[in-house]
Amino acid sequence: MALPVSLTAADWPNLRGPGHNGQSAETGWKSTGELKIAWKAQVGLGHSGVVVANGRAYTLGHDGAKADTLWCLNADTGEVIWKHTYPHPLDDLYFPGGSCGTPVVDGDTVYSMARRGQFFSLDAATGKVKWQKHLTDDLGYDMPDWGFTGGPRIHGDLLLINAGESGLALKKADGSVAWKSPNATAGYSTPAVFQRDGKDLAIFSNKDGYTCVEAATGATVWFYKHKTRYGVNATEPVIDGERLFIATGYDKGCAMLHWPAGNAEPTELWRHRDMRNQMNPSLLIDGNLYGIDGDEGKDGTGLKCLSFANGETRWTETAVGHGAITAAEGKLIVLTESGELQIGAASPEGFKPTTRIQAVGPKCWTVPVLANGRIYCRSSTGEVTAVDAR
Repeated sequence: MALPVSLTAADWPNLRGPGHNGQSAETGWKSTGELKIAWKAQVGLGHSGVVVANGRAYTLGHDGAKADTLWCLNADTGEVIWKHTYPHPLDDLYFPGGSCGTPVVDGDTVYSMARRGQFFSLDAATGKVKWQKHLTDDLGYDMPDWGFTGGPRIHGDLLLINAGESGLALKKADGSVAWKSPNATAGYSTPAVFQRDGKDLAIFSNKDGYTCVEAATGATVWFYKHKTRYGVNATEPVIDGERLFIATGYDKGCAMLHWPAGNAEPTELWRHRDMRNQMNPSLLIDGNLYGIDGDEGKDGTGLKCLSFANGETRWTETAVGHGAITAAEGKLIVLTESGELQIGAASPEGFKPTTRIQAVGPKCWTVPVLANGRIYCRSSTGEVTAVDAR
């Protein structure tokens, strides 16, 4: 007799998930056969990610006129629990505009950062503002061309934020400054945190490259020059032991860095243009990298598999376009640029979906999220769909 598979569920409280690697630890979810849409909601323009915690789903959206909104939805039904709206221009610079940052939930608090630098700490259950800061007005940072994006990174009692030359740390309790780097044009990535020689380190991007700092103090450890066109360093490194993989778009390409214990700074193992992650970093699964290679709107852009060891291309699937991916249980969860959700094994032999469903309409650049048996998909027009994969 076949026994029912037990679902091991988990929240997704921040951009790139609880493991900060773009992957879910859930098991027993449905990846074959017919999937059904549980609910749909409309949250406004933009590419903000969805985060899920304690039965609630959060994301940002713009009304297309003059206001941004942080939405709190019932994760099971899509019904609005609360919303926090504030003035904000559309900022449609070379794209339709809208919200691009992703909130983060930490216990009973949700933190949210707007493109113009408004930063809010709110009660996660009610939406009541606990404190707020402004990265430009209060802290003196110039806004990058496409605004402050990515998401804040929780680190102990600190909020690490990609602002300035090499980051900013605010205290979670009241928003006061723990440390700050000099004013400069920040990149668009979320801070990456890791440990080395007993120290907690963080990597921030700016328009010229990536800086590794001590997470507690902001003291610079090293800087790696990686200058991308228009200053768009929008992805954080993929870190595995002594190796760090960096890939950006606009035909800049990728590099594998090696930073062994005792070395003052990393060295390049190899560099080429076979993986160009314009907006979202690649996923490392069983020795292979899976990511969207190429720029939005360019021919040849699609899902690619690359060897982590030597950078050799395994395969490319251009039908995905400039979509986005996550993964769980060794399976890729792919949202194509046109809004089709596809699920298939993460394999160096190719991508062969075992199920498909038209989840949302185009255009989709936002990573799909698996949380508690539902896959949350979002389009640039603000359509949010929860696909039942329980």
